[in-house]
Amino acid sequence: MPKTGGSTLRVRLEDRSNKGQISKLDYAVGHNTTVRTPGTHFVWLRDPLDRDISHFNYDTDKGEALAETFQESCEKMAGNFMTLWLYKNYLLLDSAVAIEKKYSIVKDSLTNNFRKVFSTRNFETSWNEIAEILNIDKEPRMNTNRSNQDYKKYVSKKDLTEEFISWHKSYNHYDYKLYQEFCA
Repeated sequence: MPKTGGSTLRVRLEDRSNKGQISKLDYAVGHNTTVRTPGTHFVWLRDPLDRDISHFNYDTDKGEALAETFQESCEKMAGNFMTLWLYKNYLLLDSAVAIEKKYSIVKDSLTNNFRKVFSTRNFETSWNEIAEILNIDKEPRMNTNRSNQDYKKYVSKKDLTEEFISWHKSYNHYDYKLYQEFCA
């Protein structure tokens, strides 16, 4: 799922592959992994507001933002990005069902299809678990968080009003619900 730690994971696994600890054929990381991809599945969820801010900053720096401001960008998005992304891109479902049903299907998938659902807030702890499961070295950690290096931060949480944050929580109700259920 975009903006939830996949690049960091990929770089660390590629480093272990280059050291012969794991084969590149033994793992798939990224936005193209689906329910049909064989193997053990893991996923990271991120606080919905943090994920949306990161996505906006990244897209803005690339000149691909939906709008000039973060608030306008969020209003143009469908809301519940993580729920909808998992429903369509991971589960490969594209039916016109209500968001409540999509949420229920995604929640069941997170429970049944994934060995573990991690929070990006505890990425280093989850990395330790993944390294143990794969029997690879935990170190070096290799910080690949590009948010402070490759792109400028155009908005941060401190820039947002309580009114907007409240609206964001309402507009992304099911993403917050998933995050609370699996990461709280």
